[in-house]
Amino acid sequence: MSKAKRAKFRLRAEETVIKRGMMDYLPTGRYAHFVPGDAVLTDARFYFEAGLAAGEAYIVEIPLAGIYAVEKIGVPFLTRSLRILTDRGDHRFNALFVGRWYKALRRAISAARAGKNVS
Repeated sequence: MSKAKRAKFRLRAEETVIKRGMMDYLPTGRYAHFVPGDAVLTDARFYFEAGLAAGEAYIVEIPLAGIYAVEKIGVPFLTRSLRILTDRGDHRFNALFVGRWYKALRRAISAARAGKNVS
């Protein structure tokens, strides 16, 4: 995603950014179709935004309290994905270093459930 089309993420009051970077969202759960964009993990939510070819914004926002599980799936070192299971469905994201996202997200979820600050 070009710098001119970076995500328009807005930090909320008393919210802290834990991790941010580029990711691909796989809406079908398969590698054939993906949406490249920017992801931001805060101490309250996981946020993904991408610009679609039609000029529209594609946004996935998941509160940490709504996440049931986080998994690393796929072939290690080749097609590793981050799978986020929520009450609204299953979300799959690809990242260059998915293990770093996995650890940060699990830590943020644990801290959010315990009512602690993770930054």
